Amino acid sequence: MPDPDNSEGDNQNGMSTSLDPRTFHLYARRWWILFILGLLQFSNAMIWLSYAPIADYTATFYHSTTDMVNYLSLVYMVASALFGVMSAFVLDYMGLRAGIIVGAWLNVVGAGIKLLSAFPDVVPSNTQLTVAFIGQSVSALAQPYIMFATTKLAALWFPEEHRALANTIGSMANPLGIMVGSLLAPAIVNPSPGAKLDGYFQTLLGVHCGPALLAAILSVFVITSSKPPTPPSASAETESMPFKDGIVAMFKTKSYWLLMICCGAGVALFTVLTTILQQILCPHGYSDTYAGTCGAVMIAAGIVGAAITGVLADKTKKFEEIAKTFYAFAIVSSVLFAIVARYPNQHALVMVTVGAFGFFGFGLYPICLELGVEVTYPVAEATSTAFIIMSGSGQVQGIAYLVIMQALAVDFSTPNSACSPSVQVQDFTNALLFFNCMAFVICVSLIIFFNANYKRMRAEQASEAQRILGFQPTPVSSS
Repeated sequence: MPDPDNSEGDNQNGMSTSLDPRTFHLYARRWWILFILGLLQFSNAMIWLSYAPIADYTATFYHSTTDMVNYLSLVYMVASALFGVMSAFVLDYMGLRAGIIVGAWLNVVGAGIKLLSAFPDVVPSNTQLTVAFIGQSVSALAQPYIMFATTKLAALWFPEEHRALANTIGSMANPLGIMVGSLLAPAIVNPSPGAKLDGYFQTLLGVHCGPALLAAILSVFVITSSKPPTPPSASAETESMPFKDGIVAMFKTKSYWLLMICCGAGVALFTVLTTILQQILCPHGYSDTYAGTCGAVMIAAGIVGAAITGVLADKTKKFEEIAKTFYAFAIVSSVLFAIVARYPNQHALVMVTVGAFGFFGFGLYPICLELGVEVTYPVAEATSTAFIIMSGSGQVQGIAYLVIMQALAVDFSTPNSACSPSVQVQDFTNALLFFNCMAFVICVSLIIFFNANYKRMRAEQASEAQRILGFQPTPVSSS
């Protein structure tokens, strides 16, 4: 491991000169913290998506219905929405290290409780589902601590020209976990007809515990401080607003309101589609394995898209233009997917359209988080991120969309179905129509009405101008 206190040098980011009494350092350990946070995001996403790719087998194993399986995903949204503000407060005012450690151990405890639910000799069969819900809820409480930490880590440890990239790397670990979860669940839970499901679910949930435990241990022993001894940029040394003042200032910013609603809706729609993808495809003859592969392709394409947007944003600083362009293409891809998914034997087209939706839909995610920080600066990073993803918009809208789309699904029978025989088949045509109408309205609103005010970028440009002139402003106290 590199020496955690070893600076990479001042000249690397061109911020330190003899004219500037301030010295900005980059520390090698920032990459280790980013790795641990990424591992946590990866693990938490896998735990969330334990059941969705195998909704039919999960319903059978827990003696329940696919609606109840959807609620296992919904509990993530509910728990993190309710406790998101508290996690933002912990991250911003108790520190990055405290927030990550709390999230890491909630994550591993939840995974362990879920594993217990797969042992009918330990947990009575009539309470297995309840125990699974408890475990899912505990891991759900971990999610906001883990997800909100990304922008804060990028702001505190990374220089201006690498922040979007660091945010992208940290954020994309979440969809990577979803991708692996989409592939892993149908690969492990693939029983022959009439076989008992106990061993399959014990293996699946046991595998999920490994990364969670590793990340929790590393978070305690490797992350030794919340911020580096010397800041990496001018904005990193600026004190954030007090929590209450930050929320007030944030909600007085009109552009943030629009960003919160539109980008939060994007998070919600992506989450909902990931949750019910198997239920959309299986009535039309697409197997659980194929649906899991589609989910993996969607996420893999999203990771590629996010990597491209992260590099583009760092180079061009055109956050707004990138977000609007990717949002528009995501809607086109979504409409095409809704059309082709209704027909059997269209494996290639379904894969291409769902991949395109992932590329454009998740590609704008880290850009939206960076925009949230930009337009609300100097509000604390975790606070602006929290209200986009969880408490204010993303998860709240996700709950509403999942409930509405589930209500719009219609029971029907078809000879093409690849669903488990013990599960009632449903047609999601009306639900997908609602999905695309909502996405279209939100996208048009973002394109027409959103105009970014890059407050953090302007503050850093002013600081750089002062450095070049060798001028240090005298603090002015207010009367």
